[in-house]
Amino acid sequence: MQSLLLSWLRLRSLLGKEFLQLLRDPRMRFFVLVPPIVQLIIFGYAATFDVKSAQVGVLDYSRSKVSRDLLADVTATGHFDLHYLDNMSQAQQLMNRNEVRAIVQFPRDFDRSGVVQLIADGSDSNSALLVVGQFSQALRHSALDTEHIAPPIEIEYRAWFNPNLEDREFFVPGIIANVLLISTMILTAMTVVREREIGTLERLMVTPLARFEFIFGKIVPVACVGLFDVILVSTVAVVWFGIPFRGSIVEMFFGTTLYLLSTLGLGLLVSSFSSTQQQAMLWAVFLIMPLVILSGFAFPIRNMPEIVQLVTWLDPLRYYLVVIRDSFLKGGHFGDHWFQFTAMALLGLTALSVSAWRIR
Repeated sequence: MQSLLLSWLRLRSLLGKEFLQLLRDPRMRFFVLVPPIVQLIIFGYAATFDVKSAQVGVLDYSRSKVSRDLLADVTATGHFDLHYLDNMSQAQQLMNRNEVRAIVQFPRDFDRSGVVQLIADGSDSNSALLVVGQFSQALRHSALDTEHIAPPIEIEYRAWFNPNLEDREFFVPGIIANVLLISTMILTAMTVVREREIGTLERLMVTPLARFEFIFGKIVPVACVGLFDVILVSTVAVVWFGIPFRGSIVEMFFGTTLYLLSTLGLGLLVSSFSSTQQQAMLWAVFLIMPLVILSGFAFPIRNMPEIVQLVTWLDPLRYYLVVIRDSFLKGGHFGDHWFQFTAMALLGLTALSVSAWRIR
């Protein structure tokens, strides 16, 4: 009985100490309250598979009243933005630039055959399946309410870039981007914080070593590790999983270098706010989760609320996912990704500049 009482007294003292230490530190209070709320809001609004404002190209060769009525009913659902095009070449260019997610084609004999062709961008298999499914459902519901169609509507499916709509070909390139984000960001933060913990950071700062030299010496080895990870994971993706690589290796590594500017800059920024490696890890996890969710890795950005879509413009992972996935599945050239390259360069230079200012 006495041993149980002593055990309870020790446990009570330990619990009291842990709670006091947890609530006394402002940073720990922040991590206890703010991250769960932020992640709840992000998951609640951004993590959705509902189709909203999906961009769809329309090739209406029949130009009949029936096809116009069907398309009007589809537009009335509010889930699709239709772009009327003149020919397949124009539609293909829009899909290559990710400006439309699908193409619906009504043949000239649509009134007689009732056949509709629906072409989806298979490089994003999740979005393709969702858009095809909901667009087909909307067409069928509209056809049931339309008395002018004699034969039932028959929808023919076709996917570009990923004909079988395999999730592996969509997710594996995205995993490369996520691995690069997590490894380089955490590793950069840890290397700087470790110097601070063991007391060598102050010694480095009093040497003639310039701030730029210190930062450069910290990020270059990590950048080399990141590039090695890209080579390793890409090789496994192609050789083991059979993921096709149709783009330019030079373009992919150029985009990777620009992306590393952001991940390394964020890692340095995390280290400037952290005194211990545990704090650096907490900060890194707090930043990584929203970056992944808001990047379009799993949930289409167009499905998110407009205010959340505005926040995604600050996410470097969003732009790199386009580059890495297009390199594997679509091919393309430098000119197809100039916007993504520019955005990653601006975000990366901003992150490094702020980090250099913060590290004293």
